[in-house]
Amino acid sequence: MYRAGERYFAVGARCTHQGAPLDAGLVRLSGSEATVTCPAHGSVFRLEDGRVMRPPAMQPIPVFDVRVHEGGLELRPRA
Repeated sequence: MYRAGERYFAVGARCTHQGAPLDAGLVRLSGSEATVTCPAHGSVFRLEDGRVMRPPAMQPIPVFDVRVHEGGLELRPRA
């Protein structure tokens, strides 16, 4: 999960290319699009919708809707 101001992003923890841990990758929250870069092979994913922005990954990562409820965060898989 990532936070940019009042916005929260929740995505799958593994790259869809070869399963590298995305929590070890570079996260960019400023600029036009928030992204995470896979530390193994450099695939870049959009945090908003999980879309692949740069290969070698070909499949998007899972994304979750996030809401603040009673001081905590609740997640649900996005359809």
